Amino acid sequence: MMMSHALRTTLCALAFATACRAEPGLKTFRDSTGAVEFSLDTKAAPDLTAWAETELAPVVSEWYPKICQLLPSEGYTPPAQVFIVFRGDMNGAPAYARGNRVSCDMEWYRQNLKGEAKGCTVHELVHVVQNYGAAQANAKPNPGWLVEGIADYIRWFLYEPASHGADIPANRIAQVRYDGNYRISANFLNWAFAQPGTSLKEINATARAGKYLDGLWKEQTGKSLEELDAAWKASLKDVPSTVLAETANTLSQEETQAGWKLLFNGHDLNGWSNFKTATIRPGWQVKDGTLACVDPHDAGDLCTADQFAWFELTLEYNISSGGNSGIIFHASDEGEAVWASGPEFQLEDNAKAGDPQRCGWLYALYQPPVDLATNKPLDATKPAGEWNQVRLVVSPEKCEHFINGKKYFEYVLGSEDFKKRVAESKFGSMPLFCKTPKGRIALQGDHGQVAFRNVKVRVLNAK
Repeated sequence: MMMSHALRTTLCALAFATACRAEPGLKTFRDSTGAVEFSLDTKAAPDLTAWAETELAPVVSEWYPKICQLLPSEGYTPPAQVFIVFRGDMNGAPAYARGNRVSCDMEWYRQNLKGEAKGCTVHELVHVVQNYGAAQANAKPNPGWLVEGIADYIRWFLYEPASHGADIPANRIAQVRYDGNYRISANFLNWAFAQPGTSLKEINATARAGKYLDGLWKEQTGKSLEELDAAWKASLKDVPSTVLAETANTLSQEETQAGWKLLFNGHDLNGWSNFKTATIRPGWQVKDGTLACVDPHDAGDLCTADQFAWFELTLEYNISSGGNSGIIFHASDEGEAVWASGPEFQLEDNAKAGDPQRCGWLYALYQPPVDLATNKPLDATKPAGEWNQVRLVVSPEKCEHFINGKKYFEYVLGSEDFKKRVAESKFGSMPLFCKTPKGRIALQGDHGQVAFRNVKVRVLNAK
């Protein structure tokens, strides 16, 4: 009996995927067309193997051929072999692509398996297919906003549109430009590709050939890039901002089973009050589903009703330009202020805030190591006006600070090193500082506007 080509291809792909696991943590499989071979290497992160093989591999298999169809050009064949490798030496980058290899920061992925991990990989697969560098030896390099904007356009508007990850808050519209950053450029491109005459395929083809010029937009639409930018920004004012994902301020079944609790439900300020009061000053409000400090002149520090000893806290924050805030824990009612007893996880706009203590640092006590790429302390924050993720672990064994999935440092409360640092800081003269075994979690609201969402905590039991 003759076997159809489609059936033969499918059976061969299944046989190949089943037979060619060379060693634990190394999986080889093909895309949904059977034409491309992927190597998925989790040897450096065996705890990610099950997730990578059961959840990431199907996304890769489905979306790589889709990306190839979106970004064709005459005479070009996308890589038929792609390597995805999890590593621990990424120096702050969640992932990057070089040629046909995607490198993934295993620590960042561990913290983002239920968040941005898959979408981040899709973004890097776009770079594999773009392959714009091949024609750049004798041509002007393509602008970064376009290269990254296309990758984020495919990611946020085609792969995961329901996440609203590239939406622009109303308070940011006046400042944005088409070349502002990855997500902003993606938002612009999503609008631009809907205009008469524009074509993602043509823009991509010229970029791949090393022939892209900004004047191409004028040729396609009759409007310059600056004119398109102005029209795009005007259109944003007509559309209500959908900053929040549909799942904001909720708990999944898995989170509930794991012991997570919402500290903010997105609707009211139940469970919060200003320090040593039963009231909340008007500077704190529920706004567009966020817990927002809208007037830092009349807000003060907002505290949880409950007190916590050992816990894990996650949240997202969006801070104003030059803004400065913080998360204080183990705050005691006996102190004159929350910072008189509780250490502070600093939050700020690193670009414009005046305080030399940077976002993610334990204020005046601990800061991250130097990033060799910048020769400055590690900075994983996104710009003011964008959402950033925080994870704070406070346990007897160690405390850990994370920004956007990147671990900054760890320390042990009450250790000799910790006590020495406190003694040498301004906190050394404060008799209550870090003396209480548990306390309230507080959000600072006196140095600029800031909004919070997805504020979640789970209690950790001392071992």
